[in-house]
Amino acid sequence: QTLGQPPLASFVGHPDAQACIKSAYENGGDVFVTKVASGGGGSNSGLVMVFSQRTFRPEAILLDEGLLTEVRTAAAGALAARLFAPPELRQIGLLGGGMQAKFQLQMLAAVTPCRRVKAWARTLGKVESLAKELAAEGWQIEVVASAEQACSEAGLILTTTPSREPLVHASWVQGRPVLITAIGADSVGKQELDPTLVAAADLVVVDSREQCVERGELQHAVKAGLKSAASAVELGEWLADERRRSGARPRLVVFDSTGVAVQ
Repeated sequence: QTLGQPPLASFVGHPDAQACIKSAYENGGDVFVTKVASGGGGSNSGLVMVFSQRTFRPEAILLDEGLLTEVRTAAAGALAARLFAPPELRQIGLLGGGMQAKFQLQMLAAVTPCRRVKAWARTLGKVESLAKELAAEGWQIEVVASAEQACSEAGLILTTTPSREPLVHASWVQGRPVLITAIGADSVGKQELDPTLVAAADLVVVDSREQCVERGELQHAVKAGLKSAASAVELGEWLADERRRSGARPRLVVFDSTGVAVQ
């Protein structure tokens, strides 16, 4: 596994667009892989390149248009839900109505029977379209007028927006077990959660501690002096530690997902 470089950004005509380049390999393996995922303004693309560790020649190129990135990100969210979401999940809160919002719900279907969702996005038409599309798969998505309405009463909150300011606040998740899966913050300056919310979490799980401090939700809490990087637990560390997994389930968990190539 290698740390992905900061996303490329500031493309002409697309102020919200970015391109993420990640690479990974296993020591002693046959190949190493590099992935490019780019998108913005509702459009996504990308490819995966596979090289030989022995000859260094390209072995395969997969022009997947960013599909593997969407699936990998959503699969990580589903794994976090299986590990940390309340066992009796009755309602899901969803912020965002784009492609990743759709994949998050579709992957969740494998780990929870809950199909009740309250959803919000700055462009309500996006979540209205998503609600219609996923109704055929059994999802009951209610489009609401605010982020707070989407989060209230939810045991699992999914944030999948390109926001650069806090959307979810600590006061909205008090008094009940909650898992917040934060997907949107994957570059410097992006933010969906109030830093006091991250600080209040009983457990902050990250896919990469170093990467999340640089470009995930953790960047803001650490910068504000509210949370230390060392207090966050990498998802791989949690999975490898039987003692942690068999202990009491934390009530408020934040999963800070910035995306790592090894997934």
